Amino acid sequence: MNHFYREALKIAERKLVRGEAGDVLQSPRLGTGGKFRDTFLWDTAFCAMWARYEPARFPVENSLDNFYRLQDGDGFISRQYLPSGLSKWAKWHPVSFAPPILAWAELKLYETGMFPGRLARVYPMLARQHGFNRRFRRADGLYFSDCWGCGMDNMPRWNSPDEITDEGGICLTPEAITPTANREELFRFMVAHPKYHFSWNRQLGWCETSCQVAFNAANLARIARILGRNAEAEAWEREHRELAEKINELCYDEETRFYYDTFGGTFVRRKHIGAFWTLVAQVAPPERAERLIGELRNPETFCRPHGVPCLAADDPDYDSENGYWCGPAWCPATYMVLCGLRRYQEEKLARDIAEKFYLATRSVFEATGTIWENYSVEQADRPTGCSGRDFCGWSALAPVTIYREFLC
Repeated sequence: MNHFYREALKIAERKLVRGEAGDVLQSPRLGTGGKFRDTFLWDTAFCAMWARYEPARFPVENSLDNFYRLQDGDGFISRQYLPSGLSKWAKWHPVSFAPPILAWAELKLYETGMFPGRLARVYPMLARQHGFNRRFRRADGLYFSDCWGCGMDNMPRWNSPDEITDEGGICLTPEAITPTANREELFRFMVAHPKYHFSWNRQLGWCETSCQVAFNAANLARIARILGRNAEAEAWEREHRELAEKINELCYDEETRFYYDTFGGTFVRRKHIGAFWTLVAQVAPPERAERLIGELRNPETFCRPHGVPCLAADDPDYDSENGYWCGPAWCPATYMVLCGLRRYQEEKLARDIAEKFYLATRSVFEATGTIWENYSVEQADRPTGCSGRDFCGWSALAPVTIYREFLC
């Protein structure tokens, strides 16, 4: 355990959320990294992927179990719960729909051998959640999400802003937000903020969301196999194959050799890191995977000096210093890319990317004494201008998980 690793864990311990009067959420629980006392689904799932290495110090089971304890009877699990146990968002709007990666996190815990019996206990809740999430499937077979629901808040998902329309989408209304003291203020912010559009959702076929659902089906199949529930595993595997076929039919552009979101039967030609979910989900056939992986070697797009940007460097909206999701590298997205490369036996490339990103995060730690929400891929001297500090949080993935799994 090196100094960077040890200090990251110290920050993570300080960021644990402790119980207060009125809390329904189990505590202590893993902090998301920011100042929230709320618990977020995909943040917590990625936190579990480093906390599993230190289960005596970190409440990884408590943190994940909060989502199962609060699951609705129809299978709904919110992407964000308030300390009171209420979902922040109404289940009918995709702002409530997080990337479905709890099954991935549970498999990561299972692989440690330190959580006996856990898969059998959580599998029924995971299966019900997957069933609920089918409500976010379009008639063409792809899934849709929301700019906050997908997690990549300000990622541009249009060829031109002129395309954006409410028609065909699920419109945001105040009723989509749980009544709280700041409900009206939050609603006004959401509908007015120029970087976001909260009714631009069902109009799109979301490539990475569709891949995440396919990945979830594959992970549920693996859990079912471990539990000896082979007939269920075969059904999950069939769902994975069918969704993979649909993604390859509708989201892959032969001309540019890349996977895109779709709108109105055309590609939204914005190259973003979401395309690489086709690797970790094993959606991309080998020949398409090879072409896609080539972009991770291309300095004009995703091969930058200090990591993989979330938006390609040749995109007009690319900004590695202040772009938030439009340029900086993020630890969970980088970890996803590395895991995807490993599934296609690209070990050398995975190690090269892991090394330069790890060294960059360590360099910024040495300069600032803390861990950050995201990192510039152009310099490793300072944090970006759009990054929260003490983000442990999922950014402990770099000093802990990426280091242990790809560099040791």
